[in-house]
Amino acid sequence: MGFRRNSDDKITFKVGDIDEVVDCKGNSVIMLRKVAWNGGNEKLELRKWIVDINEEKPYKGFAFLTEDGPDNLVNVLLDKGYGKTVEVLKTLKTRDDFDDAMSELGKKPNIKKSSKYLDPKELLSE
Repeated sequence: MGFRRNSDDKITFKVGDIDEVVDCKGNSVIMLRKVAWNGGNEKLELRKWIVDINEEKPYKGFAFLTEDGPDNLVNVLLDKGYGKTVEVLKTLKTRDDFDDAMSELGKKPNIKKSSKYLDPKELLSE
């Protein structure tokens, strides 16, 4: 890891309000977290962790360089076909800015709240 420290110093971290499992296999977990290292400021990062009964060990990962980094990552992943469309749309419709975004696109949201499944074509039709 890229921390400057004396061999006696222990690296400390505090997990913030984002703490999500992205992928896992065995005791290896990739987490999206806001983490403050050694008492510093929290940063959003994607990192591999080895999870043991007694502790979590951080391995390779990265923190975003700017506030726009996570937004850019989402856009690139969506553009490259990642994300299940129905799941993405279910998540988007719960956002406070969803109706405004649909209006900006010149569309009115047309979501049937009683429907068990969301038809993505209903969002973009009119």
